[in-house]
Amino acid sequence: MTSVKLLMLLVSLSLSGTILFGIWTLFRRILSKKVSHRVYYYLLLIVLLRLILPISSEQSVIGKSFSTFESSNIYTTFFGPKDRKNPAVIVGDNVVIGDNVVMGSKGKNIAPYILYIWLVICFGFLIQKITKYQSFSKYIKADWHPVDDPLILDTLSTICEEKKIHTTVELYTSALISSPLLLGIKKSYIVLPRVSLTEVQLYHILSHELTHYKNKDLIYKWFMQLILCVHWFNPAVYFIARALNQECEYACDESTTNHYTKEQQFDYGTTLIEMARMPNKYNEKVASVTLYENTNEIKKRLDVLINTHNDRHLKRLTSVFSAMILIFSAIILGAYTVPQKTLPIDKPTDAPSTSESSDEVDATKKPLGRPFS
Repeated sequence: MTSVKLLMLLVSLSLSGTILFGIWTLFRRILSKKVSHRVYYYLLLIVLLRLILPISSEQSVIGKSFSTFESSNIYTTFFGPKDRKNPAVIVGDNVVIGDNVVMGSKGKNIAPYILYIWLVICFGFLIQKITKYQSFSKYIKADWHPVDDPLILDTLSTICEEKKIHTTVELYTSALISSPLLLGIKKSYIVLPRVSLTEVQLYHILSHELTHYKNKDLIYKWFMQLILCVHWFNPAVYFIARALNQECEYACDESTTNHYTKEQQFDYGTTLIEMARMPNKYNEKVASVTLYENTNEIKKRLDVLINTHNDRHLKRLTSVFSAMILIFSAIILGAYTVPQKTLPIDKPTDAPSTSESSDEVDATKKPLGRPFS
């Protein structure tokens, strides 16, 4: 695949994903509380896959649009003619061949330079995010201590049994953080702030973080970070990242309080408010999940808790309908595809007759010119 084709594919994926996110946003506003936030959260995964997977049919909307663009003057100006059988002759100034003058084209292909710039910035952002995450982890681990309180460990074990989590999740405390958080992908850690917590608060906090762990939200967030690095030039992906972070917390609250009574939901909301009052000590939380990230979101999260159990049957039907429409839209939008060129099949030539071939051989054996006498 040439640099032009690769660049066209990248831009088409970005455009297709942006339109699909617009459809998701439209669903989000029209359906509002008729679909659970957990469904909204995972519907965003369809948007992310559309941004990264170069799978499409040639009849897709974006594919046809980009095929039309290849025939435009803008394409020729920046990338040169679409089909170049002999670029050494037709690209550049006029070329004189014998008595004929072949008109050259001034269009130059700038796609390789754009591609190099994109690649450098992409890897730069990726290295920056990994470095920030490592710095944040080292910052936390510099002052953390393992929890050895039997009552707290028993609470952790009880919640793991309730959520059917059979892997070990280690528990630590640190004075350098103000909000509980979950770290690590291969080996996960829950880190608690070094403050006095009631038994109810501890239960709610551990339930929240273990729900993040069970839902594999850290992997989801790192996937989002990869999308941000690949599509750094698209402003829409930053809105997608913000929406994903919000829906991640809403979905976690729904899952955590799914079996709670109204009184337990009230206690859970009180825990969120109490933890939000603590001053934030570190703002760089790359691809980690915390109990809260923004105090302004607390009110919205409390509203989510109130409407969690409203008409579950209707929510289920609406969720299936929304998923089908979004998947269908992703297929229809598609992306740029490289047209498949069929090679002409050479017809077999008739084999010369035996007599003709023998005559040709005899002719080659005859001496050339006139023999000396």
